[in-house]
Amino acid sequence: MTPAQGTRPKHFLPKGTELVAPPTRIKVFGSLLLALALNLSPWVDSVRWLVPDFAFMVLLYWNIRAPWFAGLGMAFVLGLIADVDRGLHMGLSSLAYCLATFLVLSLQRRLENFDAFSQGLQVAPMLLGKDALVLVLGFWFGHHSIDWRWLAAGVVSALLWPLLAWLLDVLTGHASKPQPD
Repeated sequence: MTPAQGTRPKHFLPKGTELVAPPTRIKVFGSLLLALALNLSPWVDSVRWLVPDFAFMVLLYWNIRAPWFAGLGMAFVLGLIADVDRGLHMGLSSLAYCLATFLVLSLQRRLENFDAFSQGLQVAPMLLGKDALVLVLGFWFGHHSIDWRWLAAGVVSALLWPLLAWLLDVLTGHASKPQPD
């Protein structure tokens, strides 16, 4: 049998444009700083509870694509900054960031093989669970004025994940996964 006209034989190893250069420190830390700036920017109080945690989302993205640059130490530092920004007890967001980072790093090999939408389905419980954990622990440690609307930010994060992953894939030159024939 001869292959159809205009098709190339599939190679076992990627070649040419299918190869992806590994992300650089500048891309990883630059995107994390930009996401942190979005988190720290002054949002209108009436919609502040709907704004997703961009730094957390970008951290999880880099945990999947470049775990050697964005690990537990980065999660801890970003969590402390989030605690200071939101006026929470010190360490609540850090604990939630580190727990989610640990889960993503343990599932990293599996998650990197999914497209952006499928990754969003896998990462959505962590995006929702982070906000729920911070609220529950904050209540447990005496912050009794809990606004459960803050859980909506986790839903918005889960809905924005495919767009964020696609955008960072395009900006970093990560090739989209080829569809099997």
